Amino acid sequence: MNFQVILFEVFLLLLTKLQFYEALTCNGIIVAGNACCGSQGYYVSSNTCCNGVIVAGNACCGSQGYSTASYTCCKDVIKAGNACCDGQGYSTSSYTCCKGAIVAGNACCGSQGYSTSSYICCNGVIKAGNIC
Repeated sequence: MNFQVILFEVFLLLLTKLQFYEALTCNGIIVAGNACCGSQGYYVSSNTCCNGVIVAGNACCGSQGYSTASYTCCKDVIKAGNACCDGQGYSTSSYTCCKGAIVAGNACCGSQGYSTSSYICCNGVIKAGNIC
């Protein structure tokens, strides 16, 4: 065997191994991964590309990566929760945002929070039940 044949076989072997681990071409370069960030490859299951840099997480907040399962991006700052209220993070499972304040409940009655499963807002007043 000559040198070119051996080199070609090594290339095919490497290419086969890369395809097993998902290979793609980024800017003309064969890389491992399933997405490109410039000329680098990465796996979207654990990383994302923020401003041309591979970072951990599935979303970008400015140039930082974060996981949307636990965090949100409020005014380019990563905060705990899944929603923002006047720049602060909070969880919508227990709280809501009323006139720029985080309050307990799932609905607003003016600036107060309340739970629609037990209360109703009648002309700006929270009352028990579902009838005004």
